[in-house]
Amino acid sequence: MQTSTRSKIQMFGAWCGIFYVVGLILGWAVIAGFIPPHHPYAGPGEIALIYKEHLLRIRIGMVITMFGAMIIIPFSAVIGEFVTRIEGRAGVLTYTALLGGAGTMVLTFYPAIWWLVAAYRPERAIDLVYLYNDTAWLQLLGGVTLFFALPGSIAVAAFTDTSANPTFPRWAGFLNIWVILIIVPDQLIFFFHSGPFSWNGLFGLWLPFAIFGAWFLVTFLHLRQAILRERLVA
Repeated sequence: MQTSTRSKIQMFGAWCGIFYVVGLILGWAVIAGFIPPHHPYAGPGEIALIYKEHLLRIRIGMVITMFGAMIIIPFSAVIGEFVTRIEGRAGVLTYTALLGGAGTMVLTFYPAIWWLVAAYRPERAIDLVYLYNDTAWLQLLGGVTLFFALPGSIAVAAFTDTSANPTFPRWAGFLNIWVILIIVPDQLIFFFHSGPFSWNGLFGLWLPFAIFGAWFLVTFLHLRQAILRERLVA
């Protein structure tokens, strides 16, 4: 493969990180209307009414979200390629990054499926709609531990890269560790129905979601810079 073609494919993969976040915001937050979220303590009747009143927009938003989940694959592949260069060959860090990308895809794809199942038959028993809705919210936010493999692998790669122009500078290693530490408290959503640690609270949703999006932006900028630097050398 020619260097210019390879570089273009890499750049497309890097941009997929931005497309992924845009797709998530557009499908899940804007079209489906899940931001701001309903309260975790809302009853089955209240949740069932949400689906009846917003049935079409939830269906459309979740289909877009599923397509968005697919877009993270090229992005994680580009990360894996640059991490491989740091390792010298495909090793533990490379596979961790790739599987972290696959895990993040699952993290986005399956909650969308559960919301679609809840919206598929709005006439079903409200307790079942309630169950699928809970499943989707708890997996999307509580399952974020799957994502940690991505920043974790980048952090280790940043600390071990001895090249003159590292793809991920040392400060990026510390930043990726902080990303994990800041998001970790969202695991408390499984214990709270209200307050800052619930799925609509500061530490349960808003802060992790902001950090999650910011991570994609920063990582995209690192990858873009590395790709452009290689173009100048080629």
